[in-house]
Amino acid sequence: MPYSFTQIEKDKTRVIGFVFLFLIAFYFGVFWLIALLVKNFVLYEYTSPGRSGPLFLLNFHDSLIIFALAILVGYVHWTCTVSGLVGKISGVLKAEPLNPGDHYHQRLQNIINEVSVATGGKKIEGMVIPTTAMNAFALTDFKGRAIIGVTEGLLARLTRPQLEAVVGHEAAHIVAGDCLATTVTTSIFALYGGLLKGLERIFSETRSSRDKGGVMALLLCIYILLWVTRGMSQLVRMFISRQREYRADAVAVRLTRDPLSLAEALYAIDCRWRGAGLAAEELESIFIVNPAYSALDEKTSLFADMFSTHPPVKERLNVLLEMAHADMENLIQSAGDKNSQPRSPVPQPDAAQPAAQWMVHRNGLWEGPFDLARLLTIEGMRPETWVQRVGTTDMKMAYEDPEIIKAINKKTGSYHCPKCAISLTTVIYEGVEVLECSFCRGVLVAEKDATRIIIREEVGFSEEVTRLAARIVEQKKIWQWGKDAIKRDPGALLTCPRCEAHKGKMIPMFYTAAYHVEIDKCLYCGSIWFDKNELEVLQCLIEHQTEQK
Repeated sequence: MPYSFTQIEKDKTRVIGFVFLFLIAFYFGVFWLIALLVKNFVLYEYTSPGRSGPLFLLNFHDSLIIFALAILVGYVHWTCTVSGLVGKISGVLKAEPLNPGDHYHQRLQNIINEVSVATGGKKIEGMVIPTTAMNAFALTDFKGRAIIGVTEGLLARLTRPQLEAVVGHEAAHIVAGDCLATTVTTSIFALYGGLLKGLERIFSETRSSRDKGGVMALLLCIYILLWVTRGMSQLVRMFISRQREYRADAVAVRLTRDPLSLAEALYAIDCRWRGAGLAAEELESIFIVNPAYSALDEKTSLFADMFSTHPPVKERLNVLLEMAHADMENLIQSAGDKNSQPRSPVPQPDAAQPAAQWMVHRNGLWEGPFDLARLLTIEGMRPETWVQRVGTTDMKMAYEDPEIIKAINKKTGSYHCPKCAISLTTVIYEGVEVLECSFCRGVLVAEKDATRIIIREEVGFSEEVTRLAARIVEQKKIWQWGKDAIKRDPGALLTCPRCEAHKGKMIPMFYTAAYHVEIDKCLYCGSIWFDKNELEVLQCLIEHQTEQK
């Protein structure tokens, strides 16, 4: 008999009920133990000093009060956790909504929409985590809000069929209902793992300071409670069945009819960095593969079935390969062939269609030629200025040239190059919208978009970029901090194009201490200005170092 959705709904309700009862039992046990210790070692110390004998147990009336308190605290804990649950977890994961102007994000949104239609039309939002790790997750709550998220690393490295298979897997969790049980179950305790790490830092700083006493005692109590809570999150894993991953794999295959693509995606995720060490690592149950490698996940014993949330990746691959009538050798070869596919060639200017240029009549002389971007920045340039397009004999005033007047009208309110003062043009670079100066070829990139571009490996590098990257590598070997640091002249700082109204200045700096590519960054809005080739050189350095690892 197939595993019906009615049975899944019953299992989901049963699991959530068990988790709530487990929460009440946990608080009852903690409060009962605290009350027992207080009664024996605090109260009786004052009433019967120096007494000896067996411990005094709590009576039924005391236990009843503690049970009522446990229900109250457990209910508050439950309510605070499940309220806005999707927003809280996505915030901890630092997941961001999809950018409609990003071609990679648009491709993901299209796939989610297609899978949503195939699963009955349920509304599903898409999100991304800006990290090079490869993983995917699904979230939902009691209000019906559903999210499918992927990391930028996965989005950049998987092919469309592979990405469809991953999205189908996550959609299966949402539609089947086990995603809600998993989201609630893991969040009850694991969501507070970040608080424990923060308290560990505060605790160490307070311990080294002179301010001790009551503050230290309070922090110690909170720390112990959170430490016990984290331990409880390990026990909560008993409520999460490994079988849900097998079921989601099967539903994904049913949706896409492509078991091999899902196998390739799982193999690629398993072989690369999954996200260990990132925020919310304790929420591993919501991911398609555990972010941190766990030896327990790769076992098939009863103990592993009880305390591990993911089945062995090898077992999942074997099931999928059997459906695809393939073997592991074919999978590895197929993955290798796709990883070795050539990158897109370096874009070259189109010699057949050169950019239009004009001669300009100023001060009794013809000057030029100027391209359109440079033409608009010439001092004294007015609509009544005489111009002549190169290659023609037709002289006219600037306002009579449709292309020039269109550019003048478009220029109003746009961003301007901090070096050339001409209007920046929106262009697409590896799926991301950036602002480019058509004269100096510098680009203005938002900080988050720069991270996305660096993760993606779409366009090859020219010989000039490769040579500049090699020179930086050689210079770094003899570079010393403080001796060869970037010298900043306050009078030469660039003005941020996005913060011109606020006179925001951009600070020259290296992109990171590991990659000595000089950039100009606005500390107000985070925008980064890359001079010509600087962005490509940075990509070349990072990809070269990644290949060496």
